[in-house]
Amino acid sequence: MLAFRRVLTLGIAVASLLVTREEAQAAPCGRVRFVTVYDSHGLTAFGDRLDGWLLSQKDAELESYTLGGASTEWLIAAKVSLRGYHYHSCDKSPILARVRLPERKLRAPTLDELLAPPATYEKQVVLVGLGSNMPGEPSLQVGSVEQTIRRIKSHPNTVCIWIGPPSMRKWSPGFGDKVYAMLRAGIKAAEDDPKAAPACHLIDSRKLSSYPDGGDGWHYGFFPAGIEAATKWADGVTGELEKILRATRNAPAPVAKNEASTRRSPLSTPSP
Repeated sequence: MLAFRRVLTLGIAVASLLVTREEAQAAPCGRVRFVTVYDSHGLTAFGDRLDGWLLSQKDAELESYTLGGASTEWLIAAKVSLRGYHYHSCDKSPILARVRLPERKLRAPTLDELLAPPATYEKQVVLVGLGSNMPGEPSLQVGSVEQTIRRIKSHPNTVCIWIGPPSMRKWSPGFGDKVYAMLRAGIKAAEDDPKAAPACHLIDSRKLSSYPDGGDGWHYGFFPAGIEAATKWADGVTGELEKILRATRNAPAPVAKNEASTRRSPLSTPSP
């Protein structure tokens, strides 16, 4: 009996320690939470520039996911990227320059993992930078865009911003139009009240970017013209973000549906 009590006491102590650690990991380190989800464009100077700007905002906490190869359904299917990067400012570590990132596998967070529980922050701003990878006809992605946005907007005090793909040499203007038509259709499908604010703000990066000479025609890589173009694109996006955040600063908070949301750490393992 004495041995059993000792085991029980030890078990309770270990459980308490685990709860304390989980609570510490979930504790906010800023009043405004910014969350970014990039595809491989986030592995360029664009990701460096935009994350740095977000982290410089007043009372900001930043959690950033970069998932090379990701498409619009990845936050629903929780697929694994072979080239991923996860950053959380609460860890007190600096943002790693994208050009120096090691190749690591990273599982995409589910939407429940991505979004903080209600009442944790004064405001949460979710920036989704997916849409450059089209596995098939773009119109087939409308449902995943709608589902993602509905989940985001179900949280109170949460602003959804979708950063559309930039200009790319490998895309014809017509194909780019089809991708953006898909994104707009997904956003519209998630709008319950057409008179209310948009379910998600769409930034058309084509108007803010120009693909440089050289490169692979797709990524704004780490060559002089590519870095310059990626930086210019990011600065254009931050200009649009300032307008959106200014407009939403005093907007009334929507009433969220009842939900129990728990956050878990994404699976990150080194590439073999």
